[in-house]
Amino acid sequence: MFCPNCKAEYQEGITHCSDCDADLVVSLPEREVNEDNATFIPILSTYNLGDIAVLRSILDDQGIEYFIQGENTAYIRGYMDPSILKVREDQVQTVRELLKNFDLKFTIFNANK
Repeated sequence: MFCPNCKAEYQEGITHCSDCDADLVVSLPEREVNEDNATFIPILSTYNLGDIAVLRSILDDQGIEYFIQGENTAYIRGYMDPSILKVREDQVQTVRELLKNFDLKFTIFNANK
Protein backbone atom coordinates (compact mmCIF):
# COMPACT_ATOMS: atom_id res chain seq x y z
CA MET A 1 0.00 0.00 0.00
CA PHE A 2 1.27 3.47 -0.93
CA CYS A 3 0.36 7.05 -0.18
CA PRO A 4 -0.39 8.86 -3.47
CA ASN A 5 0.81 12.16 -1.92
CA CYS A 6 4.06 11.48 -0.05
CA LYS A 7 4.78 8.11 -1.74
CA ALA A 8 5.35 6.39 1.62
CA GLU A 9 4.95 2.62 1.61
CA TYR A 10 2.76 0.92 4.21
CA GLN A 11 2.16 -2.66 5.23
CA GLU A 12 -0.78 -4.52 3.76
CA GLY A 13 -3.97 -3.86 5.70
CA ILE A 14 -3.28 -0.20 6.44
CA THR A 15 -5.61 2.05 4.46
CA HIS A 16 -4.75 5.60 5.50
CA CYS A 17 -1.47 7.60 5.46
CA SER A 18 -0.56 8.75 8.95
CA ASP A 19 1.51 11.65 7.56
CA CYS A 20 -0.70 13.06 4.77
CA ASP A 21 -4.11 11.90 5.99
CA ALA A 22 -4.76 10.45 2.52
CA ASP A 23 -6.32 7.15 1.48
CA LEU A 24 -3.69 4.64 0.39
CA VAL A 25 -3.56 2.97 -3.04
CA VAL A 26 -2.38 -0.51 -3.96
CA SER A 27 0.34 0.79 -6.28
CA LEU A 28 1.70 4.09 -7.47
CA PRO A 29 1.31 5.00 -11.12
CA GLU A 30 4.36 4.42 -13.25
CA ARG A 31 6.22 7.69 -13.53
CA GLU A 32 8.10 8.61 -16.63
CA VAL A 33 11.70 8.84 -15.53
CA ASN A 34 13.19 12.20 -16.40
CA GLU A 35 11.77 12.10 -19.91
CA ASP A 36 12.81 15.70 -20.57
CA ASN A 37 16.38 15.11 -19.30
CA ALA A 38 15.92 17.64 -16.50
CA THR A 39 18.93 18.28 -14.31
CA PHE A 40 18.41 18.34 -10.56
CA ILE A 41 20.56 20.70 -8.50
CA PRO A 42 21.40 20.25 -4.78
CA ILE A 43 19.98 23.16 -2.80
CA LEU A 44 20.63 22.17 0.80
CA SER A 45 21.26 19.24 3.07
CA THR A 46 20.09 18.51 6.58
CA TYR A 47 20.04 15.81 9.22
CA ASN A 48 16.74 17.03 10.69
CA LEU A 49 13.69 14.97 9.68
CA GLY A 50 11.43 17.76 10.90
CA ASP A 51 13.03 20.18 8.47
CA ILE A 52 12.44 17.67 5.67
CA ALA A 53 8.73 17.52 6.49
CA VAL A 54 8.45 21.33 6.41
CA LEU A 55 10.43 21.52 3.14
CA ARG A 56 8.13 18.93 1.55
CA SER A 57 5.09 20.91 2.62
CA ILE A 58 6.42 24.17 1.16
CA LEU A 59 7.56 22.63 -2.13
CA ASP A 60 4.47 20.46 -2.62
CA ASP A 61 2.23 23.48 -2.05
CA GLN A 62 4.04 25.36 -4.83
CA GLY A 63 4.13 22.43 -7.29
CA ILE A 64 7.94 22.27 -7.28
CA GLU A 65 9.48 19.10 -8.73
CA TYR A 66 12.12 17.84 -6.32
CA PHE A 67 13.52 14.81 -4.56
CA ILE A 68 15.29 14.35 -1.28
CA GLN A 69 18.30 12.10 -1.65
CA GLY A 70 18.86 9.93 1.41
CA GLU A 71 15.53 10.79 3.02
CA ASN A 72 14.54 7.18 3.62
CA THR A 73 17.94 6.11 4.95
CA ALA A 74 17.92 8.93 7.52
CA TYR A 75 15.79 6.73 9.77
CA ILE A 76 18.40 3.99 9.66
CA ARG A 77 21.69 5.85 9.45
CA GLY A 78 20.80 8.84 11.60
CA TYR A 79 23.55 11.45 11.59
CA MET A 80 25.91 9.48 9.34
CA ASP A 81 24.58 10.81 6.02
CA PRO A 82 22.53 13.95 5.45
CA SER A 83 19.42 14.17 3.33
CA ILE A 84 19.97 16.39 0.29
CA LEU A 85 17.20 18.45 -1.30
CA LYS A 86 17.54 18.54 -5.09
CA VAL A 87 15.27 20.54 -7.40
CA ARG A 88 14.92 20.91 -11.14
CA GLU A 89 17.48 23.30 -12.56
CA ASP A 90 14.76 25.50 -14.04
CA GLN A 91 13.10 25.86 -10.60
CA VAL A 92 16.22 26.67 -8.54
CA GLN A 93 15.58 30.43 -8.37
CA THR A 94 11.96 29.91 -7.35
CA VAL A 95 13.01 27.51 -4.58
CA ARG A 96 15.73 29.85 -3.36
CA GLU A 97 13.16 32.63 -3.09
CA LEU A 98 10.71 30.35 -1.26
CA LEU A 99 13.34 29.19 1.22
CA LYS A 100 15.28 32.43 1.73
CA ASN A 101 13.89 32.89 5.26
CA PHE A 102 13.78 29.20 6.13
CA ASP A 103 16.32 28.61 8.92
CA LEU A 104 17.56 25.04 9.12
CA LYS A 105 19.25 24.13 12.37
CA PHE A 106 21.24 21.12 11.21
CA THR A 107 22.34 21.99 7.68
CA ILE A 108 25.64 21.00 6.18
CA PHE A 109 25.36 23.27 3.18
CA ASN A 110 22.73 25.72 2.09
CA ALA A 111 23.01 26.98 -1.48
CA ASN A 112 20.38 29.61 -0.70
CA LYS A 113 22.78 31.79 1.30
